Amino acid sequence: MTNNSAAQQQHKTCAKYLAHYAEPEALLLASFPEQGSYQHVLVIPAFEESAQFIDRFIASTLVEQQCLLIVVINQPDSDFGRQHQQAQSDLAQSITERGELVWQQGNLSLIDLCHSSRHKKLNASILMVNRYSQPIPGDQGVGLARKIGADLAITLFTQGHINASWVHSTDADAYLPDNYFTAHAVNNVALKHAVATCCNFYHYSEHQAIHQANLRYENALRYYVAGLHYAQSPYAYFTIGSILSFDMLAYCQARGFPKRNAGEDFYLLNKLAKLGEVVYLAEVTIKLEARPSQRVPFGTGPAVQNIMQLVEQGLDYQYYNPAVFVQLKACLQAFERLWQYRQQPELWLVFLPKNSQQALISIGLLNFVAKQKVNKQAQFNKQLTVWFDSFKTLKFIHALRDLGLENIALEQAIADAPFSMS
Repeated sequence: MTNNSAAQQQHKTCAKYLAHYAEPEALLLASFPEQGSYQHVLVIPAFEESAQFIDRFIASTLVEQQCLLIVVINQPDSDFGRQHQQAQSDLAQSITERGELVWQQGNLSLIDLCHSSRHKKLNASILMVNRYSQPIPGDQGVGLARKIGADLAITLFTQGHINASWVHSTDADAYLPDNYFTAHAVNNVALKHAVATCCNFYHYSEHQAIHQANLRYENALRYYVAGLHYAQSPYAYFTIGSILSFDMLAYCQARGFPKRNAGEDFYLLNKLAKLGEVVYLAEVTIKLEARPSQRVPFGTGPAVQNIMQLVEQGLDYQYYNPAVFVQLKACLQAFERLWQYRQQPELWLVFLPKNSQQALISIGLLNFVAKQKVNKQAQFNKQLTVWFDSFKTLKFIHALRDLGLENIALEQAIADAPFSMS
């Protein structure tokens, strides 16, 4: 396929996604200023945030790299959200004051930052989305906020206002490095087959208890991904919304962020990983402000809160037993022979430990095989990889845990693991 026809196909796929699945805000961009042209686009959802992250962006070198920052100021449609509405209003006011309001349509406002620096000519703007006056449904939370931002980015790309085909997704607590955009350059051969990237990261807080809790949780994340790598899972990557970038075409093929109040990054990456490679950018390190939070039901903030409570009670933070990754590895290796036993998969199961057999049955392996019996081996194996995705992998690990491979103290798990986290 030529570059021109590939570009046409990309725009066709994006246009189809926008026509059927985009959020209503995307339609408001029909009158976006013609002169608005940017190289990069960065999406940040913001709830209960000060303007600190805006000032950090303006002071960084990223603002000199022709960037459009899309800030989706949102709050849930709940008593909790309404109690904190003033924070969203204050942030919107602060953003407007940091530049010149050059365009407004519905709940979208474009603030030009060109005059916000006396020393350098900037080609950067902030597209601000007001989703606090019309709050987001409580069960759709940050997933919908990220989706609104991404849909706007893709719309502007198809209109020719954004050049690069990557949408960068992060959060207000992230400190982005100077090479954040340049690492995604077209000539980066490591990204030839990439549909998404995950940057390196670390958490930091001057509050010692918070810092230590975040460090422990971060070690758990690294341990889990290292375990998946050890098992040779094709789904071995970090699922953190603040370190994620994705290709627009793949995003549209995956039909965008799921509208969930947590886990939206996990489920999006689960879909993207079936379309291409999720590449880890070790050389791009994002500093994340460590902070406990109860704004979402699970994820970093609640986990840190939980760890701090355990420390106060003198209890261990427990995590997956390394034996689950040993069994996962054996299972994935045995999958290479499953097609040969597709008529009687029960004969294939006996090669695995008893609890692995029970775990696979509990997550529906026999039903999968029954539906794939007529497939050729290559197609069978491909469908098996798609079926046993990151979600099924996690369910398998949880089943092993419930069948006797119970969680142990994180530090003990790391010490006992047959793999390292480096």
